Amino acid sequence: MTQIHELPVEIEKYLSQIGERIRIARKRRMITMEDMASRMFVTRKTLSRLEKGDPGVSLAVFASALWVLGLEKNLLEIAVPEKDKTGIFLEQQRLPERIRKQKNKDDLDF
Repeated sequence: MTQIHELPVEIEKYLSQIGERIRIARKRRMITMEDMASRMFVTRKTLSRLEKGDPGVSLAVFASALWVLGLEKNLLEIAVPEKDKTGIFLEQQRLPERIRKQKNKDDLDF
């Protein structure tokens, strides 16, 4: 069955790498697939799909896997605004060259 929405090849590769990293972390902790899936409240098949990099697996399942492995704080490293070089550059481009003091009622001296 073909997907209607294809993902960029790079994204598919990243998902596969992330799945492999989760599999390695699970094995290093000597956690079986059945035990890991049970702790995540998902089926073994869902965990298998995650470890294979299936793009249909939800973000919640991914986050749950990291939680079981004790790696959930890694989620906080995703899309950190302070590390978004492109976003910071674009924001700086929108800043005005000059800032003028706004006049308010107190500034009107009649």
